[in-house]
Amino acid sequence: MDTCRGAYEMGAETVVAVDVQKPAAFADEIAYIEGLGGKLVWPFFTSKITKEGIYANDGRFIPADQVIVSIGEEPELDFLPDDERIQYFRKSWLVPDAQQSILPGVFTAGDTIKPGRLTDAIGSGRKAAWYADQYLRGTAEPFPEKKEIPAERLSKAYFDRCHFCDLGDPADDHTRCVSCGTCRDCKMCLESCPEEAITRKENADGSWEYVSDPERCIGCGICAGVCPCGVWTIQPNPEKIPMYSTGQQA
Repeated sequence: MDTCRGAYEMGAETVVAVDVQKPAAFADEIAYIEGLGGKLVWPFFTSKITKEGIYANDGRFIPADQVIVSIGEEPELDFLPDDERIQYFRKSWLVPDAQQSILPGVFTAGDTIKPGRLTDAIGSGRKAAWYADQYLRGTAEPFPEKKEIPAERLSKAYFDRCHFCDLGDPADDHTRCVSCGTCRDCKMCLESCPEEAITRKENADGSWEYVSDPERCIGCGICAGVCPCGVWTIQPNPEKIPMYSTGQQA
């Protein structure tokens, strides 16, 4: 939305914003851009950008005189010394060596290397901390790399609701499934949502449900990240409001 607003302030006649999901912006920011005549298109997965405009992977085409790629803010690196040993990518990000180092005893990680996923930033931070520790100890132990989890193992569908578990012989209790993918009412999502978009409702039968308000949700995904049961997800359609109760997806 900042990019859209800047485009209008610089004289753009019409602005179309595309995103892979519902834009992670406040409702008043979206309303302001739409009030200027701006249009939001999502989900839109870009396949290519040409002189004529931008194409989606499903064949959609949006004509444009200019395409601006908004990837967030660049890191502030002016404090670094003028040293030819420091390598930069596009004069905006650092290029460290295999030990996450840009100079002897100087290590870097996260968005100073490249903008990307939070998990990548955390991983590079752990790696930089490892080599910083090795540097201070005067040792050179390699970073204990972990095997990457195959993509097909991620984002699994919800487990079917388990109404009653057949406990059977207590000696076999360790073999039964205890991962039903159902809400435990731990309130972690409720307490961690930065926009207070989640509310907890108690039903007459004693069950409960957590409801997400699409008008307040900015799609940050924190609820999905902190939930120990994996019952939250980001929906591309604002009409499909995710609601979850004890062991049941509504």
